[in-house]
Amino acid sequence: MNKIKAISISDRKGIRKKNIPATRLIPSFGLENDAHAGKWHRQVSFLAEESIATMRAKGLDVVAGNFAENITTEGLDLTALEVGRHIRIGEAELIISQLGKICHTRCAIYHQAGDCVMPREGIFAVIVKGGAIEVGDAIEIDDRVSTSAAIVGTKETEESLGEQLQQLTGEKFKPAFIRFDALTSKEGGTLAAILEDLVTTQKTTDIVVYDPAGNLGLTLA
Repeated sequence: MNKIKAISISDRKGIRKKNIPATRLIPSFGLENDAHAGKWHRQVSFLAEESIATMRAKGLDVVAGNFAENITTEGLDLTALEVGRHIRIGEAELIISQLGKICHTRCAIYHQAGDCVMPREGIFAVIVKGGAIEVGDAIEIDDRVSTSAAIVGTKETEESLGEQLQQLTGEKFKPAFIRFDALTSKEGGTLAAILEDLVTTQKTTDIVVYDPAGNLGLTLA
């Protein structure tokens, strides 16, 4: 059975999360009392117990929550799910919003093992319907797959016009969720890298590049 192996939260980002027996999923926000909750597209993070086991095989003493994942799953191939897929846990309903992640800095686990499984095999979701969840709950995969949209722009654009751009994008494309990818000078943060990830890995339905001054350049070569 596909089920919840562990639930984990933390009071700040950048640390390993602690295990708890149960919690509530808050619609359009995240897990109750978790530092990563917020009105963005990575409200809940998932990692399979089977993925953690591969890191143990490399000699690491790691347990559920050590990779900062909220929900550790058992029996479910997370890498087989696509962005937009609906899943249900009890009364709660979520939509997969991101596959993997780009790590701009290497974490302690990477330095210890020379590898980290979360960027490759972790996934993220948004909450469309809240509800109580607990360890042992079944995870059901729905037949529905919804569309998604992404806005790419500078950090300054996100801070000053983010809400307005999301509203306009929502009215235009009517996606299930919208993500904002801010450009940075770090690895994976360039326009080419972001677009490559959105198109190839995330298979985002609609992409908006906000570049009114024409400064970003759209050449991927």
